[in-house]
Amino acid sequence: MFRAAADEENAPPPDLRLVPGAIVLWVASIAVLLGGPPVAWWIAGPATVAAAILAAVRPAGWTVALPVLAMVIAAAAVTGLGEGQRAADPVTRAADQRSWARLTGTVAGFPERIADGFGSGEGTQAGGDGEADRQRWRVPMRVDEAEVAGWRSGSTVRIALMGTGSAWAALLPGQPIEVSGRLAATTFAGRPSISLAARDPPEVRGPAPGPYRLAGAVRAGLHEVAGRLDGDAAGLLPGLVVGDTGGIDEQLDTDAKATGISHLLAVSGSHFAVLCGFVIVVLRRAGPRVAAAGGAVTLVGLVILVGPEPSVLRAAVMGGVGVLALFSGRTRTSLPALAAAVIGLLLIDPELAVSAGFALSVLATGGLVLLAPLWSKAWQRRGLPPGWADLLAIPLAAQVVTMPVVVLISGSVSIVGVAANLLVAPVVAPALVLGMLCALTGPWWPGAADVVAQLAAPLLTWVGTVAHTLARWPQATVPWPATPAGATLLIAATVAVAVLLRRRWFRLVVVAGVTGVAVVVVPVRVVAPGWPITGWLLVACEVGQGDALVLSTGEPGTAIVVDVGPDPALIDGCLDRLGIGSIALLVLTHLHADHVDGLSGALAGRSAGTIVVGPNREPAAAWHDVTGLAAERGIPVSEYHPGDTATVGDTSVTVLGPEKAFTGTDSDPNNDSVVLMADVAGTRILLTGDIEIEAQQALLNAGADLDADVLKAPHHGSSKLLERFVDRASPEVAVIGVGAGNDYGHPSPKALSLLEREGVRTVLRTDTQGDVAVGRRDGHLVAAERGPTLRSAPG
Repeated sequence: MFRAAADEENAPPPDLRLVPGAIVLWVASIAVLLGGPPVAWWIAGPATVAAAILAAVRPAGWTVALPVLAMVIAAAAVTGLGEGQRAADPVTRAADQRSWARLTGTVAGFPERIADGFGSGEGTQAGGDGEADRQRWRVPMRVDEAEVAGWRSGSTVRIALMGTGSAWAALLPGQPIEVSGRLAATTFAGRPSISLAARDPPEVRGPAPGPYRLAGAVRAGLHEVAGRLDGDAAGLLPGLVVGDTGGIDEQLDTDAKATGISHLLAVSGSHFAVLCGFVIVVLRRAGPRVAAAGGAVTLVGLVILVGPEPSVLRAAVMGGVGVLALFSGRTRTSLPALAAAVIGLLLIDPELAVSAGFALSVLATGGLVLLAPLWSKAWQRRGLPPGWADLLAIPLAAQVVTMPVVVLISGSVSIVGVAANLLVAPVVAPALVLGMLCALTGPWWPGAADVVAQLAAPLLTWVGTVAHTLARWPQATVPWPATPAGATLLIAATVAVAVLLRRRWFRLVVVAGVTGVAVVVVPVRVVAPGWPITGWLLVACEVGQGDALVLSTGEPGTAIVVDVGPDPALIDGCLDRLGIGSIALLVLTHLHADHVDGLSGALAGRSAGTIVVGPNREPAAAWHDVTGLAAERGIPVSEYHPGDTATVGDTSVTVLGPEKAFTGTDSDPNNDSVVLMADVAGTRILLTGDIEIEAQQALLNAGADLDADVLKAPHHGSSKLLERFVDRASPEVAVIGVGAGNDYGHPSPKALSLLEREGVRTVLRTDTQGDVAVGRRDGHLVAAERGPTLRSAPG
């Protein structure tokens, strides 16, 4: 893949002339984006003065410094003007006021299915009318004209449309539409964004351009073919080929993040590089011009097929640079191309400067250009065959250089990332090529597309198997500070290890350490007796005065978590004791501190699928903290719909209520708690949050099926408990999450007496018993306790 070592040894040093300009352009763009238009003046002014002085005096090295200053001025001007225009746009101002608006513009990308965390509980099949009518979509839109409070004006902003129903799924890029709804200004990854919650389906004003109609037909055919595949392959096929990840289930998404292969689940720069490279290899015999033209046409075609969003254009450019690096093997040629791509992309779309995806793409391509060839040649000199050396060098280089950004996003480092990338690397390229052939034949020759899809299915299944298996490995991820200091420390540690690995004694120490972990630590973690009990179904964590509940999914290392208690360290410790590294679904019943303040601990070193919340957004500070932390980690936050269900492994969770938000009760947030019925391997567990009399009565009035084997007592065993509610549930076991010595008198003697009168034979309390577990053995429920460790606790 890479050129011979002898050729490279005689090559000139890397051409770094564009690199400083790209770096300062990037940094200056970040400063203006985060600081606002005034910062642009503070940057551009001194840079302009310095450039004028350099041009007049012409000291030594001025020809190097002047282009760098020009990049600073360009960044300040382009980004500052763009931010000023955006701030003055009428849609931006209306979003800040959460105003109602009617917008006219064009669709700017293919619709993206929004994962709610819960699916329809009505038994509809995927793609059925009932599900399609309730499916939510996100559609990017470029606004041309806005009407707010009777005033019409032009606009240039991009927004995200949020709509429900099949009409949104049918939209195509370039299609003129008119929509109405309420605007909202949100923040994602530190940057403001605008969304519109649509009231009605979009009004389509004309057809999409021909290329996008063709792309829509190709995508529809691919989805139809993928729907006939089983397991992970059904979601991976459209995700890998056209970037539509809506069919990838939460479990696979979570496990892929934990193992560092999430970039393979959707279109990225490497996908463009593989497909363009394949076309170039096929056409090479026709001559270099024909091969280059074929690669260029493929690149354009892929952009149309995947969609014209900025992230896709970025991936296409990086893919083009990757192709250049792979086929030239020359760092001197590839590095300037990468720097030029960074400069061009940032001048076209300055907001890429704060995009984690952009940073990951640039770093991964840089690793491919700079490190992979050097490492491959070094290993070849030590006797490793060229193909195997390349196979090892490419994912290792990408993993190493992207780790600092991954840490800032996730707060963890994947220990199994390199192994996972190595295991899936051999199948990604053939799966991608087969998937594209499937997409291109689907609309016109479905039979052939089915055959090709079946050939790709085992390869796609292997990707899912690797993710699921390695995500269950003990300590698949380890927590790391998600701060600039933490990222700097990681860079320093990585460089130190790379230098030390050149020493034979250090390599022997590493081998000995890995062997020790494999022989001693892993078996102990897997087979050590004690906590938790074998076959546990539910664990209530000892987190003080608060709730933190863990539902088994039957899949080692993966759980559903309901509430996270008041203390990050306590929930983190509980999940560690259970060996949980992946949270498929995290439900926050309501936003009181004793249920949500431990969120950072639950996510520390773990991957998570979706966070689901109830209808209440009070306290506002807690809502801000939850959404901010979720945005930093890239975890979607969504609201439930009563009657919806989610299934992970052996466990299904159904939302029972509330049907609507409560107003005027003693505690609206408590009564607004999400109430769930979990079915864990046939055992029914009723999870009630902090609901009080009004919410309990509403469930009774609605005729909700409350019959349960296990009841999580409402509101930490409060006296506000209806006898009819307990009678309707008729549980064998009750679990109470409560802190020792709390000031609320929980659990109430009245509640304990009521549970006893209703025949509840076992009551488990975290204040006196510590972590408590419910399991099933020989057809009977069993209970266990770990023992209390807290005299008193937060909350």
